Amino acid sequence: MKKYLSISIILLCLLLSIKSEAQKLQLGELFNEGAVLQRNSKVSIWGTSKPSTTISINIQDKKVQTKSDKNGDWKTDLSALKEGGPYPMTVISATDTVKIKEIYVGEVWIAGGQSNMAFMLEKSDNGEQEIVRANNTNIRFVMVPYKAYEGDKTRGDMNWRTATTENVSKMSAVAYYFAKDLQQKLNVPVGVICCYKGGSGAETWMTRESLLKNPDLSPIVENYESYYSKLGKAKYLDLVSKYENDLKQYQDSVKAGNTTIKNPKEPMGEQNYNRPFGLYYTMLKRVIPYSLKGAIWYQGEHNSPRAEQYRTLFPAMIEQWRMDFNNPALPFLFVQLPGYSNADTRNRPIWPELREAQLMTWQNVKNTGMAVAIDLGEKSTIHPPHKEPVGKRLAICAFNTVYGIDIPYSGPVYKNVEFTANQALLSFNFVYEGLKANGSLQGFTICGSNNIFVPAKAEIKGNQVVVWAEGITSPKAIRYGWDNWTEANLTNSADLPATPFRTDDFPLLTAGIKTIKYQ
Repeated sequence: MKKYLSISIILLCLLLSIKSEAQKLQLGELFNEGAVLQRNSKVSIWGTSKPSTTISINIQDKKVQTKSDKNGDWKTDLSALKEGGPYPMTVISATDTVKIKEIYVGEVWIAGGQSNMAFMLEKSDNGEQEIVRANNTNIRFVMVPYKAYEGDKTRGDMNWRTATTENVSKMSAVAYYFAKDLQQKLNVPVGVICCYKGGSGAETWMTRESLLKNPDLSPIVENYESYYSKLGKAKYLDLVSKYENDLKQYQDSVKAGNTTIKNPKEPMGEQNYNRPFGLYYTMLKRVIPYSLKGAIWYQGEHNSPRAEQYRTLFPAMIEQWRMDFNNPALPFLFVQLPGYSNADTRNRPIWPELREAQLMTWQNVKNTGMAVAIDLGEKSTIHPPHKEPVGKRLAICAFNTVYGIDIPYSGPVYKNVEFTANQALLSFNFVYEGLKANGSLQGFTICGSNNIFVPAKAEIKGNQVVVWAEGITSPKAIRYGWDNWTEANLTNSADLPATPFRTDDFPLLTAGIKTIKYQ
């Protein structure tokens, strides 16, 4: 009897200890040493404490008070914070005090997407030299740990770090160069929240509810849930076990020098990070609703087989992020897919259709911007190492569209076409001081009444481009850079490349495709 009584007392003490720990004053996990808060904005601060307790926040000689709810959750806003730092911040409840010695105030951006955003600085062109030179403590970043599913192992932390030699090698190269240019031009602290995962689709960064409410997107959820329901959890876990064994064999074979073995495919289900709305809950939600200046995004490769759907999916994702971060006008800047010859297993030109969806998003969704990267790809790799110019193009887009600095920020964008006799005369926006090309113009195709495109000749005349081809006497449509890999080379006076385009509205290869076939 005494034995059971002792065990009961121990369990009671343990429960009381856990409850006491849960009721201690705590800040949201992004609020730690070296954090960057957004200047000239309402700044959301949140955390937990004992229920119904007054919380006081002190920073920059300002004091804000709020009260925790019956569950112990609390949230409030700071405003009119002066840029610079470091500033101390103290948060006080009736029983606890949390002190952060160094808080910075400046510009905060979130960097999202898949592997080309995740591509590390140490692997980029001249990355090792840049790492050695990195010494700017006013660039700070946090890496949201990758977590495939609830219950998955913990990878990393949510601590802020300086973008200096000892820390920066694993940071997104694109995000680093973007932040570097912003910090130099604006001369304020810049913070980047790195929240990305290689191979991820746009739908995995959204909620189930957002996908279901749109008839073009609801098939994504319905298809996944129908597949998983029919498969069953027991069968799925068997497939996971087999996959883990196959993966180990694959990795061991690769280490032994075998380059012919095929990488096993992870089964789709509740532990697969790329399931619809998966990473939203395990990664993105951890940083919501941190106050941001804007977002940069490099993604689309995964969604290219459903490029037509991306016309709806991508704007819907942007809308949801804006809602989540309490900023309906949140600037959202993204990278248009570069060139890559192996973009489709059936060798179909589907990346041009995804690039068109990205272009349409820029043209139709307010407060967005697009960095064209058609000239920065590599023919044989989906991960081109040329990340510095990508980051810089995002930065000049931010300078012009977000910060009001009047500098060229876009390459030529197709405006209209005029067909005369056997020629097409193309006009463009964002010409600036004129059109250019390195050598003869490349990348144009033309079609007549049979709708079959053939290579075309092209020539710059003033601020326009004339296009023609032998045998095409009555041209019907022009395409530029309309292939997965292209030598397209039209630029403007600012040396910014033209976005690929088409003058026609012929049916897309990806028309009507709204789901993935799971195996």
